[in-house]
Amino acid sequence: MGAVTYLVYAAVFIAVVLTVEGVWLAVRGLSGENRDVNRRLALARKSGDEQAGLKLIARSQGGRAAAALDARLPWLRQALWAARAPISSAQFGLIVLGGFIGVFLLLTTSGWRTLFAVLAAGGVAGLGPLAVLSVMAARRRAKFLEQMPQAVDLIARSLQAGHPVPSALAVVAKQMPDPIGTEFGLVIDEMTYGLDRDEALGNLLQRAPSPELRMFVASLQVTRETGGNLAEVFLKLSEVVRDKAQLRRKVHAITAEGRLSFYVITALPAIVVGGILAMRPAYYVEVASDPLFLPLMSGPPILLVIGALTIWRMVNFKI
Repeated sequence: MGAVTYLVYAAVFIAVVLTVEGVWLAVRGLSGENRDVNRRLALARKSGDEQAGLKLIARSQGGRAAAALDARLPWLRQALWAARAPISSAQFGLIVLGGFIGVFLLLTTSGWRTLFAVLAAGGVAGLGPLAVLSVMAARRRAKFLEQMPQAVDLIARSLQAGHPVPSALAVVAKQMPDPIGTEFGLVIDEMTYGLDRDEALGNLLQRAPSPELRMFVASLQVTRETGGNLAEVFLKLSEVVRDKAQLRRKVHAITAEGRLSFYVITALPAIVVGGILAMRPAYYVEVASDPLFLPLMSGPPILLVIGALTIWRMVNFKI
């Protein structure tokens, strides 16, 4: 075998190792009780460290490589934190690198030109993991909003029973599951170790931005300055949040057909082109030299993006 063959085997081995390591780290982090229970309390119970919640924020996994990536790509760290991905920035980079090498080798062995293979592999390896993080963050936000009415009710009942506001927030941290239990637990940790309540709630808004949570924080701040029956305010707020969630579910059900059309229309061209290239890799290369090739090939993707964005705007409403 020639040197090129050995190089291909080595690249395949590296890609497999990097991808398997990244996936294993992600699966290990998502397994067990971290999926369903309060992660902050689980860490504190296992380690016996009451500051586990603060360390969960301050911790930087991956050593110097992760610290360097966090400094140069702060948006990546924010995306990983918003999704609560159980990997560091360096491990995310390993997944992207392994995916790029694997897709590139798959395309080149299928007959693709090097330039096209590099562009396609870069798009798949770069956008794929980011799309996964976006989906994870969206699911976490949706679950947080789903738990919000129950948490506000719990705080209101605690206030009616005579508990102060910090104790009422601590009840949510102890009794509610992840993600809302974890987030309120971090608020309690920050308040316990010296941070002002308004600043701790402001940090909560940055971690979980939503209109419902903004109304909750504003209610706390207003009643702190002007006084009033905070328990009654929270009971009314929980009713509003619950009605809003019910309306959101109704809209989601009504627009289900439109969202399905969006997915089909968006995915079908890519599936057709991928099938053609898999059966005949040189299908488009044979006519690439034609002067009309680029104008004709650039038009459909632009129209596809316009149509997909139009459908997406039609089926997504801000409630």
